Amino acid sequence: MTLCKQVCFLLVFFAPRVKTDLWRKVANHPAWKTLDSLECGFSASDRIIGGFNAALGQFPWIVRLGYSSPEESELDWMCGGALVTDRHVVTAAHCVQPGEDYNLTAIRVGEHNTETDPDCEMHVCAPPLQDRKITTVRSHSQYNNPEFHNDLAVVVLDKPVQLNDYVSPICLPRGDQLAALRLGELVTVAGWGTMNMTTEQRAKILQYVAVPIVQPETCNIFSHSFRVTGTEICAGAQHNKDACGGDSGGPMMKVFDTPDGPKNVLVGVVSFGPTICGIKKPAIYTSVPHFLKWILDNIMK
Repeated sequence: MTLCKQVCFLLVFFAPRVKTDLWRKVANHPAWKTLDSLECGFSASDRIIGGFNAALGQFPWIVRLGYSSPEESELDWMCGGALVTDRHVVTAAHCVQPGEDYNLTAIRVGEHNTETDPDCEMHVCAPPLQDRKITTVRSHSQYNNPEFHNDLAVVVLDKPVQLNDYVSPICLPRGDQLAALRLGELVTVAGWGTMNMTTEQRAKILQYVAVPIVQPETCNIFSHSFRVTGTEICAGAQHNKDACGGDSGGPMMKVFDTPDGPKNVLVGVVSFGPTICGIKKPAIYTSVPHFLKWILDNIMK
């Protein structure tokens, strides 16, 4: 048997088993009752380096994380996240760690163009954006142990956001959606992060880009000790197409066909990548399927 055939056999044999084991652990989790009470994953519309302007309402679950500083009167919006219920946001653990001169203090939903409120396109306007305070931040207990790993957090808002066509949760994966992403498969990431490495200009309009899944070993380049495990997804390695500074914590998304129609599902969270974005080096994303039970547990707390 050739090496290729051996690898293909292993992928075919083990991938369904892994998916089944993951789903068996969470299929009856009580958090699904909360999640099923909300419509998820529908888009209202049918830099990120090298990305495209998102349409108004294209990613209604994407949120911005705002940080306060004693030296600044206005919040600085430095990370992203994904709304999974009307009170819970999934983001990266490194986005919620307190700093020496800043603290995470607010979540903003319904944003599209950072310079307008409300946002309008083609004579259609979304409702005004919504800001919420934070009651609880739950970082994974093993974040950065080992270094760079388990980069995941759940943020609990002080009160539910008002859901509409422009503010709604993304779906969490279930059943067949827990299967491993295939090499070369395109997934989507979005955010308001750096668009130009020379000027460090951040996006004013929400950007999105499709990036391919690549071999995990391709991401073992960020330190001598770092090795990708099943807790991460390696993606990117395309020239001028990448997530970048300010996109951390944002969603990696995949559209699945469901009995209710196509739905967007959260499959990963932007974690980290090369200092210079878009230079044919991949980036690391925290695997949502791997941490699904942890996310469900922290929605129920």
